[in-house]
Order: sequence, then C-alpha cells, then structure tokens
Amino acid sequence: MATRATATALLVASAVIAWLAITFAVVARALQSVIAFSLVYVAYLALRGYQAMRDARLDGAGEDRPWVTLLVAARNEAPVIAATLAGLVRQDYADGSGPRFDVLLVDDGSTDNTGALASRVAADHPDRLRVVRREPGDGPSMKAAALAFAHPHARGDIIGVVDADATVSPGFITGVMQAWGSDPAAVAIQAQRRAHNRVYGWFAAAQDEELLMDMASQCGRRATDGTAELRGNGMFVRREALERVGGWNPTALTEDLELSTRLVAAGERIALAPAAEVGEEAVITLPGLWKQRLRWAEGSIRRLIDLGPGLLRARAVPMGRKLDFLAFTGEFLIPPLFVTTVVASLLTIPLPRPADWTVPASLFIGYGMGSFLLAMAGVAAQGQRGPGVLGRATRGSLFLSHWLLVVPVALVRIAVGQQATTFVQTRRIGHQRDEPDTAPDRGA
Repeated sequence: MATRATATALLVASAVIAWLAITFAVVARALQSVIAFSLVYVAYLALRGYQAMRDARLDGAGEDRPWVTLLVAARNEAPVIAATLAGLVRQDYADGSGPRFDVLLVDDGSTDNTGALASRVAADHPDRLRVVRREPGDGPSMKAAALAFAHPHARGDIIGVVDADATVSPGFITGVMQAWGSDPAAVAIQAQRRAHNRVYGWFAAAQDEELLMDMASQCGRRATDGTAELRGNGMFVRREALERVGGWNPTALTEDLELSTRLVAAGERIALAPAAEVGEEAVITLPGLWKQRLRWAEGSIRRLIDLGPGLLRARAVPMGRKLDFLAFTGEFLIPPLFVTTVVASLLTIPLPRPADWTVPASLFIGYGMGSFLLAMAGVAAQGQRGPGVLGRATRGSLFLSHWLLVVPVALVRIAVGQQATTFVQTRRIGHQRDEPDTAPDRGA
C-alpha cells in the first residue's frame, strides 16, 4: 500500500510541477537550471567512467582462488541452454589441484526438454555441472525464487549468476576474479554485458550501446565512491554477504537491483569488471522490448520506494553514497516530468496564454544529451575513434529515449495495478525460430 501511495504521489507531484513550470517563468527557469546542473554532473560521470573503462585490465592471476558456483536459472530454454552450458563448463578458472568452479543449472519447471539437454551436458562433465529441478508451483514464479531454491545446493564461496542465453570466453571467471582483486573489500562485482547478436540490426546494436553506456555510468559512479549496482547476467557475490543480507528475495521483480540496494544499505561496496565480458541476446521486436523494459522499470522503481528510505537512513552508508543514490533516483523523475509537461502544454493550447514549450523541450534535450555523453564514453572506451563514435552514441541516445515513456507507464502500473507475481519471459531468437508458441514463461 505504501508503494502504491508513493507512486501516486510522484505522479501527482510531477503533474503539479509540470503545470507550474509551463505557467510561471521563474519555475521554468529553476527547473531548467536543475537540468543544466544535472548535465554537468552526468558529463563528469561520463569522463570518469570512460577513464575507468579505458584503464581496466585483467592482469595477474592472483594467489587466491575461492570456489565459484555459477547459477543458471532456466525455464523452457531448450534452443539456447546446451550452447550456454558448453561455454560455462570450459572455464579455465583453476589452481594446481584442478578447476575451482562448478555450474548449477536450475530447471525451473520447464515443459520442454531444457532439463534433458542440460543433463546430457552434465553427463559429459559430471565434476563441473549439476542439474536440479524446481517443480512448477514450488513458490513464486520469479527468477529470484529459482536462485533461492538453488542456493542450498551451491558449493561456492562465490555465487555467480548468468542468464540461460549467456556466451562467455574460457577466461570469463578468471577475468572477473582478477578484476575483483583490485577491489578485494567489495562483496560483489558486475561484469560487462554485451549484446552478442548486435549485428542483427539497429535495435540490437542500440541495445549493445545501451549496455556500454550503463557500464560507463556505473564506472563513473563507482570512481566517485557511488553506489554501483548488479545487473543480473554476469553478477557475482560473496556467499557470506548474500546470506548476511537475507539471501535472494523470491518475490523480487528485479532480483539484481533489489539485492544491490540491500548490500549498499548494509554498508557494502559493489565492484565492476568492465574488461570481463558476458554476452546476452538483445531483444529484436518492439513488443518484446516493451514488456522487458516495463518489467525492469517497475522492478527498479519498487525497490527504490521500498528500500531507498532504509538506505538513506543507514548509518553504515557514507554520505557520498547517499547523495549518489539520490542523484540516481532523480533519473526516474525526468520521464514523468517530461510526459506531464507535454500533456499540460497540450491542454493549454485553447487557452489565451500559451504554455512554455521550452520546458518539455529542455527535459527531452537534457535527457538525450546525458545519454549521448554516456554512450560516447562507453563506445570510446572500447577503443573506437572518429565519426563512428558519434554515430553509435547518437543511436544509443535515441534508443534510450524510450525510457521517457516506459517509466511513467510503470509508475501508473504501480499506482493503480497489482504487483506482478510471475516473470514473463522475453522470447529469444532461438525460441521464435525453433519453438512452438507456449504459455508465457518466467525467463532470465
């Protein structure tokens, strides 16, 4: 109920601010000053993020080789699961006594042959891959519930999570652990996600640029002692820290963001591994993208509302990280402000006094410029130079404008709808090509 009330209050506040801004010049100029200041801040984050990504190295194997268990939650993933597991079991993470990792596949109530395909791979690698099954109806139908189910079966001191469509090189775990060695006090770390199907067209390529700009933003926040976050695919957390903050929340809509906030609220740090890459499949259809982004937005907003106040009150969290968290939360205020200023401006068209259209224009341009700067940082950090950087950054920033609509819709859903109780799977290219239509599933 409190979450619903907060979402409603945010929508009402956005509408009030929008009306004031398009009606009174002093309010409009104040809002535009805030936008200008935020752009300066984003530019600074982009610079620091670029530097951190550019300088990231995977040097030195290190002495410590804690055991790593990779968790893969899979429901009806037959088209992709065998290839994913084949890449995971080939990891070179080892010491003198042999491999220091294992893979645990959770067949989360699949109705296709996901479990059978995984078991075939496990038969060839019994020392590296295990398969457990969670029956349908065994708790909430969320990815986090599958991870919670798998947790007692996990052997590792480090718990890694990868998606069922992940692609990795043999040195992936080693690279993550090397990156972690530069920040050993951190209790978790996030690898660089890339769209492995980015050659499929504009949509897929833009999502790859979005992933790079997200890492640039995260690295910028981390470099200024901010609150870096986990991103689901390619995230690793120390088992002790995970259990200390309560483990996986089975009902979390976005388990990665929810866990990140709990860790930060406990005074812990999250590191980043921009040089260790894990591939994932970008969504190539508009309906699929809309469903995915709406879930992401709703999950992120819910955890900000539910867990944010506790983080801001926590004595264990330094003031700098609290301010960074507030600045990040502010990103979610721009979309509802933009939509409400546009709506309010349209409503004033028949009135004698026209609206100040520079207000929604400033919000749109400010959001786009911030995205452009972060995209430039992420793309340039990969070593690309020349006009290609500008072209990719422009595509990435144009693509990110969809959040201006997604976030307000998510707020409305939270305010007047019911919280999602099932995880709707984003259908992959393999599903569309090889599988008959089935009922919606919970996916990674």
